Amino acid sequence: MKLLKLFIVLTFFISCKKKDPFIKAKAIKSEIDTLETQKDIENYIHKIDTIYKKFELKKIEDFDRGTEDSLNKILAKKVKMYDCFLKSDFDNNGLTDLLIIGDNHDCISFRPGIEGEKSCDYSTLVLMNYNNKINVIDINKNRHYPIVPKVEYENGEAFLMIYTPKTLGNKFIPSEKESKTKLTFKYGNFIEYNENQEEHNIEKIEYSTSGCYGVCPIFKLEINKDKSALFIAQHFNFDDNRENYSNKEEGKFKTIISKEKFNELNAIINYIDFVNLKNSYSVNWTDDQSSTLKITYDNGKTKTIGDYGLIGTYGLKRVYELLFDLRKNQDWK
Repeated sequence: MKLLKLFIVLTFFISCKKKDPFIKAKAIKSEIDTLETQKDIENYIHKIDTIYKKFELKKIEDFDRGTEDSLNKILAKKVKMYDCFLKSDFDNNGLTDLLIIGDNHDCISFRPGIEGEKSCDYSTLVLMNYNNKINVIDINKNRHYPIVPKVEYENGEAFLMIYTPKTLGNKFIPSEKESKTKLTFKYGNFIEYNENQEEHNIEKIEYSTSGCYGVCPIFKLEINKDKSALFIAQHFNFDDNRENYSNKEEGKFKTIISKEKFNELNAIINYIDFVNLKNSYSVNWTDDQSSTLKITYDNGKTKTIGDYGLIGTYGLKRVYELLFDLRKNQDWK
């Protein structure tokens, strides 16, 4: 009888045991911590990369490009986001990261009734801090359609919340409730937070890309459970300038994917809850690249995701990046 009681107590303890609490890393001072004014931050961004040499910090209330900005201003006021920059430690490495909103002046349009050129850029960037290196991550899926980013905390852990006005095609719907996406920094980028992750036995990953109006890499990848892989390079995979096109296929290659990259890919695919993602995603513009991701799992089940624009979700976007990278970071024969 005593053994039965002990078994019941232990079962109750195990079933009610909470996940490990978030432990905040010890803060490490860096250059970002010394930036206090808008001018300080702009000068800092300008020196990071020539891509951002014209970057101008702007509050959401200062954008004036049309209906999309008007609705975003209402949304920003609703969620109380009044800043053009925020500091936080998104990856919990002890170093302060920097969220910025602004105009990089790399998108110019001519609008009816407005004289001359006008910037159409809306940039939301996060400068991830690795002390001796800054990794700039673009949070916007579409520079023409603004978002309201905000840092929110749960039990001391920082999350990036993305608020977006509801749209129907190219039109905003003021009467509809905005969408809210909770992002966490995992696997090298911001992806949708998954509180209840399920583990699936991934048996095979197949990925293929199409062309675009330009020189997008066209290829196929097959990765098996034993880490053996096939890479069929079709066009624009090896020429960095991507100026030369030939009808001739670039080649077929095989390798054994490194344990580190294989485990990372499997982990993120499980984390983003691939089984419950949509079967199809599409951006609302033309001439972009499309891809097909097919995952075989759990004794022959399959999930196929078509994605025109390659940004169906933040998590999928990161999966695609890792798959693209495999072309260059593995020893293909």
